[in-house]
Amino acid sequence: MPPLPAPRTAGLRVSLLLGLTLTLAACKPQPPPPAAEPADTASAPSVAGQVRRLSAVPAGVELRGKLTAAYGWTDSAGEHVLVLAERQEARGADGAQSATLYAAQYTLGQDRPRRQWMLSDGVTRCEFDASATFDLASIAFPDLNSDGALETVVGYRSACASDVSPNDYKLILHAGKAKYGLRGLDRQGVRWLDPDSGHLTGLPLPEDCSPQGQRALQAKGWEKDFEPPYLPGCYTDENDFAAAPPAFARHMRQQWFALMRHQEDNWLKQQQE
Repeated sequence: MPPLPAPRTAGLRVSLLLGLTLTLAACKPQPPPPAAEPADTASAPSVAGQVRRLSAVPAGVELRGKLTAAYGWTDSAGEHVLVLAERQEARGADGAQSATLYAAQYTLGQDRPRRQWMLSDGVTRCEFDASATFDLASIAFPDLNSDGALETVVGYRSACASDVSPNDYKLILHAGKAKYGLRGLDRQGVRWLDPDSGHLTGLPLPEDCSPQGQRALQAKGWEKDFEPPYLPGCYTDENDFAAAPPAFARHMRQQWFALMRHQEDNWLKQQQE
């Protein structure tokens, strides 16, 4: 009988080792792919990546004052730019001071930028300290009526005062050329933290700015220096939204209280520093 061929153990070992190596390589955790560079987006844009911060404004876009911020986006209505500018004037010979704000939305892509709306506000001829500043935490671009065209939300504060007290605060929504707003007082200087006891004094943060809600809070004895509808942290009314889609008022009401909470947290944090 002829001898049997020798078993191919060497080849089998190589195959087993190769298979084991490939299996281990497949099981070994792989490093994550490099993170993408963060997009230069606006504060809380409603659609990620759709709104971006601009370092300069296109030619033909007017600025009235020093550029505070600019945003660009493209939606179903075209290509747009929002510019925010502030101007602080020196005191005049009479000692009065002025501070003004300018905001405008432009549509691009034509022979020149076309201004869709403009906002101009502030304090003029103030005998104390004039201030007018945009609240960049308020800037947002929701699509509340789901038509593919983004609305713009802009908040700002202004005051003529020589002490630490609430500012006039306005939160404005533009849907195309239509304008809706909530107007009232913010939370600056309202609550104080006792450094020894850690207790807070002052008007609690309102949760309801309806006339009934403000009167109920006032009835508890808070803030005798202010009377409804001018309690700090509340807007006076929602009259602008009487003929607007219900989603507009809901969104702006929610944004108002979120911004007041944010401002109060920052105000209290300053007292602990």
